[in-house]
Amino acid sequence: LQYRKSSTITSGNRRKTVTNTDDARFRNCGRRIRDALADLLQTKSLTDISVSELSRKAKVSRATFYVHYDNVGDVFDELVGEVMDNVLSFGERFSCENPKCTAREKSRFCERIRSEKELAGVVREARFFPSVMAFAWEDPDAKTDAVARGIDPMAMRAVRLSQMSGCHAIASSEFAKRDDWPHIRHVIDTFSEGGLRAIEKA
Repeated sequence: LQYRKSSTITSGNRRKTVTNTDDARFRNCGRRIRDALADLLQTKSLTDISVSELSRKAKVSRATFYVHYDNVGDVFDELVGEVMDNVLSFGERFSCENPKCTAREKSRFCERIRSEKELAGVVREARFFPSVMAFAWEDPDAKTDAVARGIDPMAMRAVRLSQMSGCHAIASSEFAKRDDWPHIRHVIDTFSEGGLRAIEKA
């Protein structure tokens, strides 16, 4: 999945452009803020974490926080992007049939949700899946893929939401802890792929 990255920072009601976002100190502060939130999410929900608490945890001032982010939710969305980094997009998931396809090296969404450790608190957060889908809706390749398959793009969105929400629910459940998880995932993958092939022929 592709996520937007911008050097335009929102602070309060003003927007200002940070001209040196590649500066090592700037990047380090942002990293500390994200790491601090990931740590806090291991024991707290997102709605219980304030800018003040997050700033203290990251050892930065509130002013420094607002140079990087507008609110705690913005930090969370970047962590969602990190969880989803190098994960197969929906289109790649069903179009990479060639054994030499480089997308095969990426993680599957279901498996990333199940196996994530460092950002486990992010994955457990109630806002995680809505944030994933908000980003996924903006994927420009999704519409192109749907048209190429002869499927209505809006209907394809609904299919994608159904597949990803189901996968997220299963990978976050007791099923993911079972010893026969590889078999369970194979059955789910077979079902999903069969359904998409059926839609293409409809």
